[in-house]
Amino acid sequence: MMDGKEGFHGKSKDWLEQYYSPSRWSKRMKADEVVEHHIKLCNEYSETTRQSVNGELSIAYGEKKAKMDIFYPTLMNADYTGYADSAIPVLLFVHGGYWQAGGRKMYDFLSNAWTKAGCIAAIVGYNLAPEASLQQMVTEIQAAVKFVVNRFPKSNLFLSGHSAGAHLCAMMMVSDWSKDPFISQAVCGMFLISGVFDLLPIVGTYVNDELKLDEDSAARLSPQRILMKMSPTICCPVMAVVEEHGSPEFIRQSKEFADILKSYNVPSSFIEMPGVDHFGIIENMINPEDYLCKQILKVVEEEGGKRKKTDEIPNSGL
Repeated sequence: MMDGKEGFHGKSKDWLEQYYSPSRWSKRMKADEVVEHHIKLCNEYSETTRQSVNGELSIAYGEKKAKMDIFYPTLMNADYTGYADSAIPVLLFVHGGYWQAGGRKMYDFLSNAWTKAGCIAAIVGYNLAPEASLQQMVTEIQAAVKFVVNRFPKSNLFLSGHSAGAHLCAMMMVSDWSKDPFISQAVCGMFLISGVFDLLPIVGTYVNDELKLDEDSAARLSPQRILMKMSPTICCPVMAVVEEHGSPEFIRQSKEFADILKSYNVPSSFIEMPGVDHFGIIENMINPEDYLCKQILKVVEEEGGKRKKTDEIPNSGL
């Protein structure tokens, strides 16, 4: 646990900040430059996407930044009401930014490849620190998931998240859905891209300046630690994905999270993407031919086939 001046498990604050700063591990640019490049590139991609893909923007599912942009397959018409009765798969994406930066508009570009493959894409925003606590963010993503399931009750839902967004998606696996059992039935897969699942190492770092977590709250909001005490409430295929040029700590956490899921017989896989860093792994998904993009869509297609064969379309409860 925390060891006073020595930080987490005897590691110094400097060590922890180095290993929990993904930008410091990029091989293509300096730390500040790779972040600036990522923001600029993603915003450019997303602006183009919003102009070319059918979508509904700024749909409120909560207060303030709790909004989502929903994009629809390009081969269908723009009568969005018709999609509610379809069984078209929905990919919901939660952005990263260490729970204190970023926004949904920056990642609208991910819908480009997904809609071309015939899926609906829901790009989700949420309130950030310091205005919002991490617990509030978890509650908001729960609300976003429920909103999408209610809006598309016949669709298979797949959750995807990058960095902090991967953590928030993973928290859905340990959320209490007892009052909404149709949610856990509707979620058919998760794609956790370069996530962090144990928050205790960041408590003593700059990352926590705005989050203001203590050991207890960090443990309560760490899906990996929660799974040491209880089984997941959503059991679906999980793909834990990391980048070659990333922090060994992020890579370790993703591998351990996939392993703990396997101990509960949850189908989980661990994939390391060669030649990319923490930011490039998501930037490359603008291209429908990107390997990770194709792997995600492969799972979506496979799970859809399983539902059809077994006639297990989830009951919406509506």
